[in-house]
Parts: sequence; structure tokens; C-alpha cells
Amino acid sequence: MPDQPFTRLARAVVFATVCLALTTAGHAYASCTDVPGGAVALGFVLVTGLALVLAGAERSYRTILGALLGAQFGLHVLFAQATAGTVHHAGVPLAEESARGGTAMTLAHLGAALVAAWWLRRGEAAVWGLARRVAAATGASWRGLFDALAPTAPPARPAVPVPVADRPVIHAPLRHILISRGPPAALSTTPS
Repeated sequence: MPDQPFTRLARAVVFATVCLALTTAGHAYASCTDVPGGAVALGFVLVTGLALVLAGAERSYRTILGALLGAQFGLHVLFAQATAGTVHHAGVPLAEESARGGTAMTLAHLGAALVAAWWLRRGEAAVWGLARRVAAATGASWRGLFDALAPTAPPARPAVPVPVADRPVIHAPLRHILISRGPPAALSTTPS
């Protein structure tokens, strides 16, 4: 798949959307409070930036899982800071909420990262597989078109041997000099 800004941005936005949707829903469920929209927007911008850095090539499950775990942790910290005042104002003491939601949130973030990494890796493999098939199909047709339109080279003239009497005289001081002007004829005709 060509590494163009539009394709990188599209992949980054999909990654950030999945990551934010799962994190926001899981965090809101485990903390029993809504995540402020400003925190979600900031998280989206940060995760999209991370994903833009990683979107230039096909990524393995481990790389996607690592990025998701890092994003989940960062978003958890961001959302915990953003909802700390909300939880306190809702009448739930912060220490009680932290003890109740700490393990549940950690498991929710871990589960979300594992499932999302699996899902995104399957999508990643499908997109890159499709891109390779399209490139192979269109590349073959373009090569065939260019080969058909390319002018044919005139046949090579046979080499005429130079008589011994017409050969240049090699002077003694220059007899060990080797002049090499290019690859042999057999190598110069191979396509690059």
C-alpha cells in the first residue's frame, strides 16, 4: 500500500476511534461516571498522533498490542484525572472509588487492548493483503501496456574483428592498465 498522507491519516483515525471508544466506554462503566468530552477529544488527538507515527507500514499483533496497551494506560491516567472531580462531587469518596475501580479498570483496559489488538491486526492483514493483490494486478497490466507501447530495439550488428595490423600499438609503460567501461554485454541486458 502506498505510504500517502491520506492512507496514513485514515488508518490512524480508525485506530484512534477504536481505542477511544473502548477506553471511554470501559472507563465510564468501571468508574460509574461519564468521561468529560474535553478529555475524550484530547485523548483522540494524542492517540491519533501516536497512530500517525506507526501507520507507515503493516504492523504485527505485538506492535499493535503494545501501542494499544500504552494508549490504554495513558488514556486511563487522562480520564482518571478528568473524572476525579466528578466522582468526588457525585458523593463517592475518591479512596473508595479507587479501591473499587482500580482492579476492574485494569482488567477492563487489558481486555479491551487484547480484543482490539486482535481485531485491528485482522483488519490490518486484510487491508495490506488487498493492497498487495491490487498492486500485483494493476502492476502486471501496466507492465504489459508499457511493454506493448515500448519501441523495439534494432537488432544488434555482429562484431567485426579488427585485423591484427590495424590494432593500436601498446607502449610498454601502459601495458598493465586495464580499461573497463561497463559491465559485460550479458549483464547489461538484464532488467533492473
